[in-house]
Amino acid sequence: MYILKKDGNFHYINTKSNNRSYITPFVTDTHLHVLGLGEKLYFPSLEGENLKEIRYIIENLLENNPKEIILRGWSEEFARPTKDFLDNITTNLPIILIRRCGHLAVVNSKALEVAVFNDSKEYIDFTTGIVKEKALEKIYQIKDFSDFSAYAEKIWGYAKDYLIGKGYGFVHSDDLHGISKEDLPFKPTDNLNVFEKVAINNHEDLIFYYENGYFDKYSCVKVYLDGSLGARTAFLLEKYNDDYNNFGIKLWEDEELIKVIDFCEKNNLHLAAHAIGDGAVEQLLNAFEKAKPKLVHRIIHAIVLNENQIERIKKLKIILDIQPQFIESDKVFIHQRLGKRLNKAFNFSKLYETGVPLFISSDAPVEEPNWVRDLKTLNNLGIPYSYSLFQITYGPEFIDNFDRELATYEQVLIFKDNPFNQISMPKVYNSK
Repeated sequence: MYILKKDGNFHYINTKSNNRSYITPFVTDTHLHVLGLGEKLYFPSLEGENLKEIRYIIENLLENNPKEIILRGWSEEFARPTKDFLDNITTNLPIILIRRCGHLAVVNSKALEVAVFNDSKEYIDFTTGIVKEKALEKIYQIKDFSDFSAYAEKIWGYAKDYLIGKGYGFVHSDDLHGISKEDLPFKPTDNLNVFEKVAINNHEDLIFYYENGYFDKYSCVKVYLDGSLGARTAFLLEKYNDDYNNFGIKLWEDEELIKVIDFCEKNNLHLAAHAIGDGAVEQLLNAFEKAKPKLVHRIIHAIVLNENQIERIKKLKIILDIQPQFIESDKVFIHQRLGKRLNKAFNFSKLYETGVPLFISSDAPVEEPNWVRDLKTLNNLGIPYSYSLFQITYGPEFIDNFDRELATYEQVLIFKDNPFNQISMPKVYNSK
């Protein structure tokens, strides 16, 4: 058989059967929200549903007398729910409908009444019930966490079984929103390894997590510099083509961001920055150029980029974490959002040719984790299977320091044909 090694090549191993199978470690999704994926698998999804169907789903859930209803997946091409629409269903309990991107929600009057927004009111339209970005965390805190441990175990089980069945053995996740590290259900004995990102809203949050021991266990800091193109909250250098007064939302002040970078450098922490628009990328690159980091950090998404930014990313030795399925999902609105700037979106081929290292992920629950689909998408763009397959197996070791080669004694993917030439779903072998 042939086994993929850390040098990026398949090596022949003499065995009793001497079959011609091709063996790799389990793969890694370097950016998702694993508990969010569990919720998506457990609850009804709103993806592709119209208003009549959404109402039917909510009314069915109401029969079970819930304390709140939180659903996800709607998008404007199928439905445009409003506060009035939800109030006509019920005002007796909070209803929260999260757009599929996760950066905007529509809520009913009860949700607006019970949530404590404090300093995030600028992200709320109390007339339409639209809640964006930083205010979303306040909305999530409506959820009844009285028996969160059992709930977290349940949704973790759904996500874990799904991912392992697809050949994932490792995920870099982002779950600490409204919960503490003690609430996370992951255990060392689990056969899916979770490397958690600690998301912060400001430098003060970072100090709090540091003083409370979060970085004794986790080594990655997550910042959200903007939102999403679908919600028109991604921060752009030029105004939206379909919203002439809007550049999107800039969520961080420059000096605060530089303080976070300096802290990460001094404490050997990896910074993973969500930046979708070229405005957010520009802010981050300017901050890096001032802070002059020696460690390797990461930009998650970077959907809109200009050539100057790509060259600066390479010079700064930044990893880009890309989501190939966004090409398909965003095509329903991206031309309207960007207009003539469409050629600046999804420049994965250019990044590869320039030598910018790429991680490959799903951003689940936004997208279904499906690495075979993603590698085929990238191959169609001219990025070879040999590169992509290595990047989702051994590549992330550079960040999480987990020995994939050692893991192949218990978990491997078995391909009939050389996956450097053609790829399909392999047999998933798991002896754990």
